[in-house]
Formats: sequence, structure tokens, C-alpha cells
Amino acid sequence: MMDMRGTLRGLVLLVVLIILFLPVVENSSGLSFERTEQQPSRDELDVTIANLTFSKSEPKEGDNITISVTVRNNESFPIPNEHIPVQNLTLSLIRFEENITEREISIEGETNFTFDFEWKAVGGRQTITAFLSAELADSDERILLDEKSAGIWVEPQPIGDVYSPILALFFILIVIFGSAVIPSIWSSLTDKGSSRGKK
Repeated sequence: MMDMRGTLRGLVLLVVLIILFLPVVENSSGLSFERTEQQPSRDELDVTIANLTFSKSEPKEGDNITISVTVRNNESFPIPNEHIPVQNLTLSLIRFEENITEREISIEGETNFTFDFEWKAVGGRQTITAFLSAELADSDERILLDEKSAGIWVEPQPIGDVYSPILALFFILIVIFGSAVIPSIWSSLTDKGSSRGKK
């Protein structure tokens, strides 16, 4: 009976030890981890892109357009600063997969600030996306904080005056046709006239 109680106590102790040390084993194996202050998420750092606008609503290809991106910092402290685990706050503009420009920024707490970027418009339907990202302190890893997209139609440059070359070509064809056909018609008419006169 004593041996059975000792065995049960040993089993209970073993189960307790497994429960206590299981998270450590999981973390050390890389299978799972809990988010810490060194891994801030988008929800934990409340800074967002509030708006993205264009200086011209109906631009033409080649126009210089100002793209304005408004960033809102809802935190009570400026970003970045030495007391938070992120640094190098960066605002990037992307057209499809082409990087238009990027800028390292900072913003005071509980404020909106608008950043302006110059862009030479490309013809057709364009989608511009602003990305707000930051670098983790003591790491090269970059996290995405927010993004916002806006579309705009840019009128393509006209191909040129296509009617004048077509008319010129048509006139040239008429001249060639006339120079080839009119003499034969005239010759035929004169031959008929001379034959009638002989009769």
C-alpha cells in the first residue's frame, strides 16, 4: 500500500513538473512564443495613416502631382523615441510594385501631420499605396504599422495627329492612280476619235 502511494505521489509530481516546464521547452524549441515588448504589433503601437490625397483630381501624363499622406499618432508620446522598442519610422509610397519614394519620419504624440511627396504622373489607371513601417530596436526586422491605397486616373498623352498622314497618303495614291490610268483613258479616247474620222 505504501509503495502504491509513493508511486502516485511520484506521478503527480512528474505531471506538475511537466506543466511548469512545458512553456520553457516550447519557447526554446521555437515552436511557439508569446509577444513581448520587443515585438510590438500594429495594435500595440497606435499610429496610423489617416488619409492619402492627390493635388490634382484630373491630371495628365507628365504632370507633377503632390501626394499628401496624413499620419495620426494616437499615442501620448512622440514616435520614435528611446523609450519604445521601435525606431526608424518610415513612410513609403508604392505604385503597383514600383517604389516611388520613401522618407524617415517622426511625429509628436496625439497629433496629425501631413507629409507631401512629389510624383510625375504616369498615364492610365494608377493605384498609389502608402506604407508606414518601423524597425524593431536592436534588430533588422521591420514591422508594418499601417497602409492605405488610393486610385487615380491619369489622362495619357495623345498619340498625335493621325489624320494628316492618312490624308496625305490618300492624296499620293490618287496622284499615282491618276498618272497611270488617265493617260491610257486619254489614249483610248483619241484612238476612237481618229478611227471615226477616217471612216
